Amino acid sequence: MANCRAVYTDLKLMFGSGAAYPVIMKKFRSVMNSPFDKRRKIPPILKAGGIFIDKIYKIGHNEYMEFIKLNIFTVREDLEPLMSRLEDMGVSGFEIHDAADFADFLEDGVRDWDYVGEELEPLKTQETHLTLYLTTDKQGGRLLGKVRRLCAGLRIEQSTVREEDWADCWKEYFKPFKVGERFIIKPSWENIADIKEYDADLILEIDPATAFGTGQHESTRLCLEALERVIAPGCMFLDLGCGSGILSIGALLLGADRAVMVDISENAVKVACENMEQNGFSADKFTAFCGDITKDTGLLEKLGENFCVITANIVADIIIKMCGIFPRLLKKDGILVTSGIIEARFDEVADALSGAGLKILETVTDNGWCMIKSSY
Repeated sequence: MANCRAVYTDLKLMFGSGAAYPVIMKKFRSVMNSPFDKRRKIPPILKAGGIFIDKIYKIGHNEYMEFIKLNIFTVREDLEPLMSRLEDMGVSGFEIHDAADFADFLEDGVRDWDYVGEELEPLKTQETHLTLYLTTDKQGGRLLGKVRRLCAGLRIEQSTVREEDWADCWKEYFKPFKVGERFIIKPSWENIADIKEYDADLILEIDPATAFGTGQHESTRLCLEALERVIAPGCMFLDLGCGSGILSIGALLLGADRAVMVDISENAVKVACENMEQNGFSADKFTAFCGDITKDTGLLEKLGENFCVITANIVADIIIKMCGIFPRLLKKDGILVTSGIIEARFDEVADALSGAGLKILETVTDNGWCMIKSSY
């Protein structure tokens, strides 16, 4: 019997381009090991308002499985009772699509984004329904009959999907690309025979995973381009809100002596450390902390001070909240690079930085996103 590891992630919606893209960085991850063959059900798909399968790793067989996908439409009040009865039948996991849940999600996470992009508008008015997946074998067929009898009177949409669709197809959308003058960013499954073809000299390897930062979004690109201009050999680098660790990796590739990474998400810190190792950097070149420096004075003490370069690619509200902390962390004439700022919030952030004693040296705007380089 083959073993399968499934990694589920949340709204990884900062990949791509365009000022309308949402800044949503809620972190969610469920990792499980489960038997996975024709005699067993697919592991539960825990999905709500946009959570989706990131990867499925298969060991022991190369055969792709097919699954029956059912969308069952109902009213919000009936979701819980319906799920309970389906679970009693043996259905092991659901996708929940509910406009009210998505509205609650937005309100509860107000500090994590400045706006929601227009491509998410359909989630606000989506028709309430459950999605579940059944195997196409006899066991799945029997379960399908039970589900249809239970849901008689409800609208059901049925289709067939292949495991291949989840496991591999998303990879075709992430290819090597150039950032700035020196970086080529590539996923691990892509090989670059000759970097000269890209007119660059630094390869940064990173895979889409459960933490923000692949270099495709404007805010990340702006930071990497700024680092090319400010990183000097031997400097100490601090990345606040490190996500995938892409900026710290970039700083080390450019010659920084050491990188310190901080994120409020434990999973982001884990992913960042893994990405560091994937890019050939040993533990003596980086340190990673999980916590909120705006609330945890102990963590702030651990970070130290006299950093040559600091990046904070987060959102406007958090950058503003950190403005009183930046001077404490920067060395004299050190450089602060802030990004993740939409144009509508630029003046607020610039005023807060100036009010904290930082001198603005450079600003760059790309497709509605702003980078501010300042010094103390």
